Amino acid sequence: MGKDVSVSFFWRAVFMCFALLLNFTLGYRLLFSEQSFFAWQGVKEHYAKMQADLVDIKKKQADLSYEIKLLQTDNDHIERAIRERLNYVRENEVLYVFERKNTIHSIWTETDEELKAE
Repeated sequence: MGKDVSVSFFWRAVFMCFALLLNFTLGYRLLFSEQSFFAWQGVKEHYAKMQADLVDIKKKQADLSYEIKLLQTDNDHIERAIRERLNYVRENEVLYVFERKNTIHSIWTETDEELKAE
């Protein structure tokens, strides 16, 4: 009977060591690995930022699609765009160019700095 108790104790000790090692391993992975809770929070924040960027891009795409439609169908819009963006004038007109921030939101009127900021 003494031998059975020591064998049973041995297997209990082995099982406890294995369980403790497994718990430490799982705890480490939960807190510090690439698949940890904190890494998941970072991915979640990155996903939210990307969703907001996607909304902005879709809005810009809709604006550009509308501008393309106007340029394909509306001659007055074409003339206004050419006169504003390329500084064209009619005969006997004088053009005065003042430095100002462009108020038309278009890819053709934005500066390199504005494009990089977006």
